[in-house]
Amino acid sequence: MQFKFLSIGTVAFASLSLVPSASAQLGFCPEASRFGNVSPTTLSPGQTFTVTANLTCAIQLGNSPTFLDYFIDGMATHTTGGPILIARRTYDNSTSPPMDKFTAVLPHWFYFTDATYSFRMDNSFARPGPTDESVITVGGISTPITITGF
Repeated sequence: MQFKFLSIGTVAFASLSLVPSASAQLGFCPEASRFGNVSPTTLSPGQTFTVTANLTCAIQLGNSPTFLDYFIDGMATHTTGGPILIARRTYDNSTSPPMDKFTAVLPHWFYFTDATYSFRMDNSFARPGPTDESVITVGGISTPITITGF
Protein backbone atom coordinates (compact mmCIF):
# COMPACT_ATOMS: atom_id res chain seq x y z
CA MET A 1 0.00 0.00 0.00
CA GLN A 2 1.41 3.40 -0.95
CA PHE A 3 0.43 6.73 0.64
CA LYS A 4 0.80 10.02 -1.19
CA PHE A 5 0.89 13.20 0.90
CA LEU A 6 0.70 16.75 -0.40
CA SER A 7 2.91 19.49 0.94
CA ILE A 8 1.19 21.27 3.83
CA GLY A 9 1.60 24.62 2.08
CA THR A 10 -0.11 23.51 -1.13
CA VAL A 11 -3.28 22.07 0.35
CA ALA A 12 -6.42 24.10 -0.36
CA PHE A 13 -9.59 23.95 1.70
CA ALA A 14 -13.02 22.89 0.58
CA SER A 15 -14.97 23.96 3.67
CA LEU A 16 -14.46 25.97 6.85
CA SER A 17 -17.83 25.52 8.51
CA LEU A 18 -19.26 24.21 11.76
CA VAL A 19 -21.40 21.59 10.01
CA PRO A 20 -20.26 18.87 7.64
CA SER A 21 -19.72 20.22 4.14
CA ALA A 22 -22.34 19.59 1.50
CA SER A 23 -19.83 17.57 -0.53
CA ALA A 24 -19.11 15.30 2.45
CA GLN A 25 -22.81 14.79 3.07
CA LEU A 26 -23.17 13.65 -0.53
CA GLY A 27 -20.33 11.15 -0.12
CA PHE A 28 -17.80 13.13 -2.20
CA CYS A 29 -14.68 14.30 -0.39
CA PRO A 30 -12.18 16.49 -2.26
CA GLU A 31 -8.50 15.60 -1.93
CA ALA A 32 -7.94 18.75 0.16
CA SER A 33 -10.38 17.47 2.80
CA ARG A 34 -8.92 14.00 3.29
CA PHE A 35 -7.51 14.84 6.74
CA GLY A 36 -10.24 17.32 7.77
CA ASN A 37 -10.93 21.06 7.61
CA VAL A 38 -10.04 23.63 10.24
CA SER A 39 -10.60 27.27 11.18
CA PRO A 40 -9.88 30.22 12.48
CA THR A 41 -8.73 32.98 10.07
CA THR A 42 -7.73 36.18 11.96
CA LEU A 43 -6.10 36.33 15.40
CA SER A 44 -4.28 38.71 17.77
CA PRO A 45 -1.80 37.76 20.53
CA GLY A 46 -3.67 37.05 23.77
CA GLN A 47 -6.96 36.55 21.93
CA THR A 48 -9.19 33.63 22.93
CA PHE A 49 -10.51 31.86 19.84
CA THR A 50 -12.50 28.77 18.94
CA VAL A 51 -10.90 26.03 16.88
CA THR A 52 -13.31 23.96 14.83
CA ALA A 53 -12.08 20.94 12.91
CA ASN A 54 -14.59 19.25 10.60
CA LEU A 55 -13.47 15.61 10.30
CA THR A 56 -16.33 14.27 8.16
CA CYS A 57 -14.25 13.63 5.03
CA ALA A 58 -11.23 12.40 7.00
CA ILE A 59 -13.36 9.70 8.64
CA GLN A 60 -15.19 8.81 5.40
CA LEU A 61 -11.80 8.27 3.75
CA GLY A 62 -10.49 6.04 6.56
CA ASN A 63 -8.30 8.69 8.21
CA SER A 64 -10.10 8.65 11.56
CA PRO A 65 -7.90 10.59 14.00
CA THR A 66 -6.20 9.08 16.98
CA PHE A 67 -4.48 12.37 17.86
CA LEU A 68 -4.87 15.93 16.56
CA ASP A 69 -2.11 18.54 16.87
CA TYR A 70 -2.76 22.22 16.13
CA PHE A 71 -0.01 24.73 15.29
CA ILE A 72 0.65 28.27 14.10
CA ASP A 73 3.33 28.26 11.39
CA GLY A 74 5.17 31.37 10.25
CA MET A 75 7.19 31.88 7.09
CA ALA A 76 9.49 34.85 6.40
CA THR A 77 12.89 35.62 4.93
CA HIS A 78 14.25 35.37 8.49
CA THR A 79 13.55 32.89 11.26
CA THR A 80 10.15 33.02 12.93
CA GLY A 81 11.04 30.61 15.75
CA GLY A 82 9.37 27.43 14.48
CA PRO A 83 5.79 26.23 14.80
CA ILE A 84 3.83 27.23 17.91
CA LEU A 85 1.87 24.32 19.39
CA ILE A 86 -1.66 25.49 20.19
CA ALA A 87 -3.08 22.14 21.32
CA ARG A 88 -2.43 18.40 21.30
CA ARG A 89 -5.65 16.43 21.62
CA THR A 90 -6.86 12.84 21.68
CA TYR A 91 -9.84 12.54 19.33
CA ASP A 92 -13.19 11.30 20.67
CA ASN A 93 -14.54 8.98 17.94
CA SER A 94 -18.06 9.12 19.41
CA THR A 95 -18.52 12.79 18.45
CA SER A 96 -21.44 13.34 16.09
CA PRO A 97 -21.07 15.05 13.71
CA PRO A 98 -17.35 14.20 13.56
CA MET A 99 -15.70 17.37 14.85
CA ASP A 100 -13.09 18.58 17.27
CA LYS A 101 -14.03 21.93 18.80
CA PHE A 102 -12.27 23.77 21.64
CA THR A 103 -11.09 27.20 22.75
CA ALA A 104 -7.48 28.32 22.86
CA VAL A 105 -5.46 31.51 23.36
CA LEU A 106 -2.95 32.78 20.80
CA PRO A 107 0.24 33.14 22.84
CA HIS A 108 2.21 36.37 22.94
CA TRP A 109 5.22 35.52 20.80
CA PHE A 110 7.61 37.03 18.26
CA TYR A 111 5.33 37.80 15.29
CA PHE A 112 6.62 39.78 12.30
CA THR A 113 4.84 42.11 9.90
CA ASP A 114 6.68 40.62 6.89
CA ALA A 115 5.80 37.03 7.77
CA THR A 116 2.92 34.95 6.47
CA TYR A 117 1.14 32.68 8.92
CA SER A 118 -0.96 29.55 8.70
CA PHE A 119 -3.02 27.53 11.14
CA ARG A 120 -2.10 23.85 10.80
CA MET A 121 -3.75 20.65 12.01
CA ASP A 122 -1.90 17.33 11.94
CA ASN A 123 -4.15 14.27 11.98
CA SER A 124 -2.39 11.17 13.37
CA PHE A 125 -4.34 8.05 12.44
CA ALA A 126 -3.81 4.29 12.62
CA ARG A 127 -3.46 2.11 9.53
CA PRO A 128 -2.66 -1.59 9.29
CA GLY A 129 0.85 -2.34 8.05
CA PRO A 130 1.81 -5.30 5.82
CA THR A 131 1.63 -7.67 8.80
CA ASP A 132 -1.65 -6.11 10.02
CA GLU A 133 0.20 -4.42 12.86
CA SER A 134 -1.34 -1.01 13.50
CA VAL A 135 0.94 1.90 12.57
CA ILE A 136 0.22 5.56 13.29
CA THR A 137 0.84 7.81 10.31
CA VAL A 138 0.26 11.55 9.94
CA GLY A 139 -1.40 13.79 7.38
CA GLY A 140 -1.99 17.48 7.74
CA ILE A 141 -3.84 20.50 6.47
CA SER A 142 -3.29 24.20 6.87
CA THR A 143 -5.12 27.41 6.13
CA PRO A 144 -3.72 30.94 5.88
CA ILE A 145 -4.40 33.20 8.85
CA THR A 146 -3.74 36.84 9.64
CA ILE A 147 -2.11 37.80 12.92
CA THR A 148 -2.71 41.42 13.92
CA GLY A 149 -2.08 43.71 16.89
CA PHE A 150 1.51 42.87 17.76
